[in-house]
Amino acid sequence: MLALLGGKKADAGAPPSVEYLVVAGGGGGGSAGSGGGGGAGGYLTTTGYTTTVGVSYSVTVGAGGAGGVNGNNSTFGTGTVTNSAATSGTITSVGGGKGGNNAAGDDGGSGGGGGGAGFASFAGGNATSGQGNNGGTAFQGYVYSSSGGGGGAGGTGGNATLTTSGNGGVGLNWNSLGTLYAAGGGGGVLSGGTAGTGGSSIG
Repeated sequence: MLALLGGKKADAGAPPSVEYLVVAGGGGGGSAGSGGGGGAGGYLTTTGYTTTVGVSYSVTVGAGGAGGVNGNNSTFGTGTVTNSAATSGTITSVGGGKGGNNAAGDDGGSGGGGGGAGFASFAGGNATSGQGNNGGTAFQGYVYSSSGGGGGAGGTGGNATLTTSGNGGVGLNWNSLGTLYAAGGGGGVLSGGTAGTGGSSIG
């Protein structure tokens, strides 16, 4: 998801700078009943991004990942690639990490949750610095195999307990729109347990 000056040449009367929000595609949940929640796509925003009349600024909107697949990066800008909320260059938000499937969650903009398994407490994936939060950890239990929630832009994914999987991390409210973006997915669980809920967001 992107909200910014689009990928076109600025008009002569355009302001010298813009505010942007660049959100990458979220990671898919683990591809099994007790799979970890997918991590939110990376979230980057700032004001004062410098624009120049006559220069084109590219936009790439990253798609979310299917089950067991990491999300895709989103980009905005021109010039040197950066993973931070900079005021120049090509701003790159990293795709969310997929949830684990009897394995650790993947790293990403926000990390995916650890997948439930009876024999190990798999960890959530790590977030990209400045873009999100880590995924939650699965619970080592042979009955429910509860899993961790995916990390969100506004909070870490929840850790699982014996019978309940972790909730997804919450999104962030972008001031210009007043809505939440980039929440993590809730962790899955085997029959009889309680699945986690996704963090609140619209993208």
